[in-house]
Amino acid sequence: MPRQQKPTMSDQTAIPKHLSEKILGLTGTVGEVKVAVEAPTHISPLPAQLPQGDIDLQRMAQWAMNYLIRTPRKELNYEPVFQCYPLRCPPVPTGHDVVVPCDTDARLNWEWYFMREISGSKAGQDVEAGFHQRLLDYVQPDGTVLAHPGCYNEGNIHKIYSKEEYCYHVWGATKILFALAEEFRRTHNPEAKATAQLIMQRLKKLAIYPTPDCCYFPAGLGAMKLDGTVVPNEWWNKMPAPVIIALINYFRATGDVEAIAFAKAYAEGIMAGSQPDGLRFGADGNFLGGHSHTTMHALWGIAELALVTGDERYTAFVKRSWDWMLTLGTGTGWFPAMTPTQPTDETCLTSDMMSNAAAIARGGHPEYFDFVERYLRNRISLLQFIMTPEFEAEYRRVNAEAGEENIQAGLAELHKFEGGIQSYTGLDDYENSRLKGFYAGLAGCCAPEGMRAIYTAWNNTIDRLDASKLGPAGVYVNLSFNRQSRWGRVVSFLPDAGRLTMQAAVAETFFLRPPHWASRDRVRAFVGTREVKAVWSGAYVRFDNAKPGDELTITYPLMSFTHVPAGLWKEKIVPVVDLTFDWVGNTIVGSAPRPEGKPLFNGVTRILPTPPAYITAPNKKKS
Repeated sequence: MPRQQKPTMSDQTAIPKHLSEKILGLTGTVGEVKVAVEAPTHISPLPAQLPQGDIDLQRMAQWAMNYLIRTPRKELNYEPVFQCYPLRCPPVPTGHDVVVPCDTDARLNWEWYFMREISGSKAGQDVEAGFHQRLLDYVQPDGTVLAHPGCYNEGNIHKIYSKEEYCYHVWGATKILFALAEEFRRTHNPEAKATAQLIMQRLKKLAIYPTPDCCYFPAGLGAMKLDGTVVPNEWWNKMPAPVIIALINYFRATGDVEAIAFAKAYAEGIMAGSQPDGLRFGADGNFLGGHSHTTMHALWGIAELALVTGDERYTAFVKRSWDWMLTLGTGTGWFPAMTPTQPTDETCLTSDMMSNAAAIARGGHPEYFDFVERYLRNRISLLQFIMTPEFEAEYRRVNAEAGEENIQAGLAELHKFEGGIQSYTGLDDYENSRLKGFYAGLAGCCAPEGMRAIYTAWNNTIDRLDASKLGPAGVYVNLSFNRQSRWGRVVSFLPDAGRLTMQAAVAETFFLRPPHWASRDRVRAFVGTREVKAVWSGAYVRFDNAKPGDELTITYPLMSFTHVPAGLWKEKIVPVVDLTFDWVGNTIVGSAPRPEGKPLFNGVTRILPTPPAYITAPNKKKS
């Protein structure tokens, strides 16, 4: 059952007003800061039955596997679907979906690796093999990625492309390069490495170098004709391509230093505005007129490049744009899909903001880990599409004139899409009733990018780091999510208490991070059940000489506060009432006034139902 996230102490302790300024990453104003739950002063050993009332990242990934396995259509060479509108009847078009090639399929291609890692599921391996092969079919012997430009012309969904219109697909090439690096990292398949190298070298030939250490693509992230000329597209040709993150992933998997030189040159090109008529970045990080998702997607690579090279300029550049993008949103995970504003968000962008925040955090700003946690808790976890009796009733009501046979067929089709992450949700309700934007979409871009957000949270919950901007070498616990890892088990006691425990599986130095808003003088440390002095290392409590089996714990007061968001969405889109969000820790537990539609925030953690049995059953397959 859902667990209440309301404050549990009737005698709440008021906090000095100036502490509201320590709650970072929210637009607008923060007030009424109080202690909702005091830091536990005595703790018990970890129970055999661990806390069950919080978000379960593994279960989210298991549901995502359902989407990955069931949406590819084998009869169409495992083609997935971009155009899914859950309240329509039928919810998806028949036949080929023109937006899919080298976009929806290329995005989903990553998620097989990520969701299988988290979920531990062995299901659907035949579908996965067919899906990966589908992407390899785009790659030509010289590394050219060849496909039609349907995803660049998303509004023209009825277009039928001839072979003569196929082009060098820059966006698709970057995505396939990333996936092949992931394949090599996990399987050591030499063919994956060789193909990835060909794609990298072909992309490099496409680049124009105005100086030896600076480059750009003449079509931005857009398409190129095979004769080397640009496929004209007024919108996508000016956007930077997300090639850097693909190059970084390839370098990390293979050690090929050619990728780093290429990545640095493309990063310098973006920062210097080298591409004629390309997107420009202001001194404050703004990229007015740009597409929020694709721009932040490209900048993610620069943030990761900083971690590889140690060049702080890269972190600073991305951080400026991240901070500027924040001013367009709320701090809750809602951001406009276009700059400066649009009445619709995009889950792709929320995922990008999480990926960038994690990299910025590792680049020396650990408070950004809290922003990753907020967006997972208050956006991504609430948007995972699961069929419920309430949804089915709404579907039947909306489509009453379609007839029972068509309604049954539509509902059966939608079961395949369970586990995808929805698009186009409002500030505080699913219907986006305040801003009057789009509603009820499972776009083929957002569904997989939302899965990437799950992986971002999973991957950054715990990691073993060499000496870095975060501190000395050791195991770092950055986020309060439950996770089993090679270094041990992370156990969060949210939403009931501010307690984070690490059960070590290795002899190491461990670093546990309380939220940035937790006052240091009220954070407690324990080894087993014995309280010890909290030894600080930057933003972390340090535990030296831990042995396998040791339970290392920090506790901190859970804060409650109110938040009245502001941003350009309020000034530029439509006048809206002042919203007030009620927070406990990093979770929104309510909002006022009540929205017209179904509220996103109702004071309980969303607990997902049990995933389909075929997902969790050992060695079973389902096509």
